[in-house]
Amino acid sequence: MKKYDERETLFSRINLEKGTKEYNEFYSKHKDLKHKDDSIRRISFRHVLRKSEEFKDLFFPLTINNKLYIKNLHDMVVNYEVKDKVEIPKGFSKNIKEIAKYYGATDVGIVKLDKYSYYSHSGGLSESLGIDNYNDLIKPKYKTGIIFTVKMDLEFMNRAPNFEELLTTEQAYLRVAEVSARLALYLKSIGYDAYASNSETYLAPLVPLAFDAGLGEIGMSNHLVTLEHGDNVRLGAVFTNMELDTDKPVDFGLHDFCKKCALCLINCPSNSISHLPRMVNGRQFYKFDENSCFELWVKTGTDCGVCIQSCPFTQGLDLDRVAGSRGNDNLIEELVQEHIKKHTRREYTKEDLDIVKIGEDE
Repeated sequence: MKKYDERETLFSRINLEKGTKEYNEFYSKHKDLKHKDDSIRRISFRHVLRKSEEFKDLFFPLTINNKLYIKNLHDMVVNYEVKDKVEIPKGFSKNIKEIAKYYGATDVGIVKLDKYSYYSHSGGLSESLGIDNYNDLIKPKYKTGIIFTVKMDLEFMNRAPNFEELLTTEQAYLRVAEVSARLALYLKSIGYDAYASNSETYLAPLVPLAFDAGLGEIGMSNHLVTLEHGDNVRLGAVFTNMELDTDKPVDFGLHDFCKKCALCLINCPSNSISHLPRMVNGRQFYKFDENSCFELWVKTGTDCGVCIQSCPFTQGLDLDRVAGSRGNDNLIEELVQEHIKKHTRREYTKEDLDIVKIGEDE
């Protein structure tokens, strides 16, 4: 089994500066990625959003200080000393899950961490936290991962790939940072060291951990797909040395469902999604062209989100019937066709939400 390496992720790669030692070292080992990555390297693209300058002046500042807020939360956790240990009772996993939900998590699962759970090296994506950690070895310091989801606003997501999609994505990342920071502070206050993951710092890839924690299955878009909210969620994590009861992966038949559905593949405007499976460290993912996906972000000025919007689980399914659909191709086909009849192949709303409407009378 090979450890994940954050330096190999797209955002780490395209953050490298041409001509630097790090750039030359990486692409000497990954020559096949160099040309594709160079075309989208360090591009500022929010300004290409097809909206008026008035719109941009008014609404771009909605998220301009998000990273500063996340940095403040991160620093608070890092600088908070671990207090005297309080012994936890048996079954405290249940309490931890409820505490995480109290702080704002949607669903919560717990996994045991081993050395393969972690990235081998940092990809240097923590600049906004004032941290230069590219190439740093990541030490598997913690035993337990508390993994959680935060759902995004469906009305906003159903306007993808428009600006509202970006707003709900950014809002979810803020909520992830809040939940992880508050939970980590709580754990440290009762004597257990903890690390709060957020959008600016990851010790491990979260989709595999969320799968292992039983929060959902891995869909054709390579996102975690949950039963109740589809992939209309963002993932967060707190790593700790508190020993807790762990969860197991779930199987609600998503692989069979994806084969019959494939709406994310059909609707993907960049043709980045594939139906071809690939195994990664014992978990089934799908082949995916991350470069062409990001190229579309550069063209639209948002994070697209069409695949999330397209998933029937995102829009809502009859979960009792889903439970009976495992291995039942006819029932899966019925569910997909009923979804298309109700939502069409893609539930898209063109009209701007009130938060970004200009010039409308009250």
